[in-house]
Amino acid sequence: MHALPHGPVACIEVGGGSTETVVLTGSSPLVLPGAVPPPGLPVLLAVPGLIAGDRVLAASNLGWWDVDPAEQLGLDRPASLLLNDAEAAALGESALRDGADLVFVGLGTGVGGAVVRDCAVVGTNLLGHGGSFGDITCRCGLAGCLETVAAGWALPDPMPDDAVPTVAAAVAGAIRDQRLADCRLVVIAGGLVRRHPAVVDAVALALPDRVVEGSAAMTAVKSAAAWGLALAYAQALDVQSERSA
Repeated sequence: MHALPHGPVACIEVGGGSTETVVLTGSSPLVLPGAVPPPGLPVLLAVPGLIAGDRVLAASNLGWWDVDPAEQLGLDRPASLLLNDAEAAALGESALRDGADLVFVGLGTGVGGAVVRDCAVVGTNLLGHGGSFGDITCRCGLAGCLETVAAGWALPDPMPDDAVPTVAAAVAGAIRDQRLADCRLVVIAGGLVRRHPAVVDAVALALPDRVVEGSAAMTAVKSAAAWGLALAYAQALDVQSERSA
């Protein structure tokens, strides 16, 4: 995905460990640390947690509860688009694969997942919360969530290499439990995977009936979320244009 039919955009991805701005112009992306959108560009936000409209209702790994994320980040303008970070990254991974259908799993400070079919998110809030992975209480307040065995906040820092099989087995089990048999492509990405790329191969071994890949995004960025935000923004503007025609 290289074309930006509605012009350049500033995409901000907020994570539990860091925040970055990716400016997409149609040529080489500009990657900046922090939430620093250049003047005049639409701001598109990818944030972990539960999203409703232009507010983040709950992002336990950020300590955000019913907030305006633009205000929390100290931005000088409201966001033109707000998406859950896993949804944005899933859309981006699909866009970078010419619109492929896929299951996305993001492993970072937290765990997130989404399903993309026909260039649209059709399954959200997957994997991270709920489940039967022991009796440890998650940051969300539930017990046994996948996050308690596969999220950065729950693992030793640095995570030892011998923990990779345990994390991979839990992730593979969670994917099986979703019963997403019609999506053969599984993309595993996120900060934990960048530090431990062997997680991708270990999940692939545990899911022999799936095609398991790492991120297709350039290594300089946190994830493919910027490309997903740009795609969703273009789709939203196209819908608005059709309605006003």
